[in-house]
Amino acid sequence: MDIRNRNPAAPWAGTRHHQPSVHAARRRVRHVLAIGVALAAAAPFSSAFAQSQPFVATGSSNQVAVAKALQSLPARSALRTALQSQWPADPAVARAAYDQLSGEIHAAVGTQMIEGSHFARDAAFARLSCAAGCADGSHLWAQAAGGWSHQGNNGNAGAITRDMGGVMGGVDTLIFANRWRVGLLFGYDHARLDADSRTSTATTHDTTYGAYAGTQWGAFTLKLGAAYVRHDIATDRLVQVPGLAAAHLGTDYYGHTAQVFGELGYGMHWGGSTLQPYLQLAQVRQSFEAFRESGGAATLAGGSHDADVTYSTLGVHFVADSFQLGTVAVNARAGLAWRHATGDVDVNHALVFRAGGSAYNVQGLVVSRNVGVLDAGLDFTLAPDAVFSLTYTGQAGSQRLLDQNVTAAMSVRF
Repeated sequence: MDIRNRNPAAPWAGTRHHQPSVHAARRRVRHVLAIGVALAAAAPFSSAFAQSQPFVATGSSNQVAVAKALQSLPARSALRTALQSQWPADPAVARAAYDQLSGEIHAAVGTQMIEGSHFARDAAFARLSCAAGCADGSHLWAQAAGGWSHQGNNGNAGAITRDMGGVMGGVDTLIFANRWRVGLLFGYDHARLDADSRTSTATTHDTTYGAYAGTQWGAFTLKLGAAYVRHDIATDRLVQVPGLAAAHLGTDYYGHTAQVFGELGYGMHWGGSTLQPYLQLAQVRQSFEAFRESGGAATLAGGSHDADVTYSTLGVHFVADSFQLGTVAVNARAGLAWRHATGDVDVNHALVFRAGGSAYNVQGLVVSRNVGVLDAGLDFTLAPDAVFSLTYTGQAGSQRLLDQNVTAAMSVRF
């Protein structure tokens, strides 16, 4: 008789069936203890890893690029050590710090110089479209211009405001049996760019050289030109982020914008008024030399940069029949156009921290792809050989671009 099964209430009592449960419990206890020991041993390594990976960004592409560049700094870099010691845990504060460190103002300069390439084209086309007093002879002319523009942020690059003022002048004459008007122009302007959200500014001193030529066959007009602009650029960035003392970081370097352009128009006359639909094309090439900032631990170095943009413009010129204002003959004119840009409109610049680490690309505001242009002006014939002109030009386009300029010009025939 097997006495191990005498207890009917617990038929398994005294048998070996209890052994698996006991062994399983023991295994579970040993497993839990092993996990605890492993976690305790890994804790220092986890802490060290977290400290080695402090720069994390999930924001804009510029912010992520700067975070990766900071993460690539040498472990014993003074810049990395200083930033890492106080890097903010709040993601919003960290993203703002990335923006200040990014050097975005350098890419912004590139965008604004391409946008401003129209000044030389406008001057050349205006001379070849002179509404009064330009029918014959040689002319010496000069103009003064002032303008303001603003381009809003796009979720990655910050907003930019530009103020500019300058002068331009030249001489032109008729050649080839008075069928072609050809001329040379020279100009100088000064502009200031403000990126308030990046605590950055840039100033440019721009010198322009150009040539132009135009002719007419019946109702058709052809206008051609080329211009070269040398940019003397100075930038200043106030970097004030956790871990670093506030410092102004800046540099000086040069850039160049070269372009060729042309316009084909067809004039239609009603009495003394003219309506002229036209097509303009312009090829713009921009280049900037390499630079190195100075002034603090977070200084940057930038590589040389090139960009090519093609503009096409469809529009119409209108010149009203002249009228008298006292003893002065006046011509009123206006224009309406749509301008489209293709090519390297996504301006970016390759930068690297001078403290080390990997290079990164920072993107500026995109060159406005579609822009509406409105201009209006008056030409006053002060004397048979002297014409004074006033012109307003307004532009509005993609990337929340708003640009306004006023030009006063004087042309004297000799």
